[in-house]
Amino acid sequence: MKRYLNRWKEADSNLKLFLIGALFLGINAGVLSTTFNNYLNDMYHISERTRGLLEIPREIPGFVLIAITGFLAAYSMRGWAIIVGIISGVGVVGLGFMSPSLYLMTLWMMLWSMGDHLFMPVESTMGLHMSKEGKQGKRLGQLAGARNLAMIIGALAVYLIASFLSGAHLYKLLYLCAGVCAILSVIFFSRINIPVDKSKSRRRFIFRKEYGFFYTLNILFGARKQIFLTFAPWVLVTQFHTTPNVMAALVMIASIAGVLFRQVFGIIVDRFGEKKMFVADALILFCICGGFAFSKNVYFLYFLFIMDNLMFSTRIARTTYLSKIAKEKSDIPPTISLGITMDHFFSMIVPVMGGILWATLGYDKVFMAASVVALISLAVAIIIKVPAKHR
Repeated sequence: MKRYLNRWKEADSNLKLFLIGALFLGINAGVLSTTFNNYLNDMYHISERTRGLLEIPREIPGFVLIAITGFLAAYSMRGWAIIVGIISGVGVVGLGFMSPSLYLMTLWMMLWSMGDHLFMPVESTMGLHMSKEGKQGKRLGQLAGARNLAMIIGALAVYLIASFLSGAHLYKLLYLCAGVCAILSVIFFSRINIPVDKSKSRRRFIFRKEYGFFYTLNILFGARKQIFLTFAPWVLVTQFHTTPNVMAALVMIASIAGVLFRQVFGIIVDRFGEKKMFVADALILFCICGGFAFSKNVYFLYFLFIMDNLMFSTRIARTTYLSKIAKEKSDIPPTISLGITMDHFFSMIVPVMGGILWATLGYDKVFMAASVVALISLAVAIIIKVPAKHR
């Protein structure tokens, strides 16, 4: 512990401020992601088809990220982070206190989602900016570990509060706490002192054929991600009657494991390369899909849910892969934004198709379809070429 405290004292002040800000913002995300499916089921009693359709407005901010980042191009990453904290806080409070109907809830959900999606390029770009050559994976893993620690705190808050509150009162208190945490993140982000980059990285997006595999990986991740973000918890909540307490416990377990796992994953990426990580992710995903499609053992599904959360760490490998193939460093932020937009185009389509598939043929067919995505990901991972060293 003393060793870690010494390392923290010696760390760059900007890194410490960003980590603390990301921690508070992560608590906000942890509370909402832990409770959102229960919130929809308890407060609005929606069907599987409606649940799938709701992902369209929730993912629209990610899809239009190019336009949003173009509008924010005049601001530094510090400015982006401040804006993210503000709209995340307002959005989550709106969900708790100003959502008398499903339609108004959707508007607040979209605002919160915009903040969540805007933070993706901020976190990746700041992580690369604050890392040493050859240690990018490690730094991104540390940031992911901080976010996981935040998820633990958020899920723990849900677990404790849900033990003595329920219904609307539960969600109001939780979302008020989440909003306060988002505003606290703004305080720390505002103290970061990094010079504004006036280079041509201010372009909205960059499309190069050399980045084709990076775009493909983002598209496949968008399809794979949304199936599990939307339907895995929905299966647990509606088919196996998993309560908010249990969902919070699952998120806590996944986050506790992720604090170490994601940092180790970043180190492994630096050591063994991105290609092997992409292959391993595809194989593990195929097994997870099969488990959700055919297993009726809820405890085994809990285990798979935790495993899937851990495997979202491949975002680290995609970012370091881009840093290796980038023609210029200034290509990285706009290319990440374009990749997220591609990811979210499919994130809007997949839940709708999945909701229809569930309603007509059953939820097992949704995860059988996801296994096909895993096989396609495996094929891409096998043929991808990763430079041995940074350019």
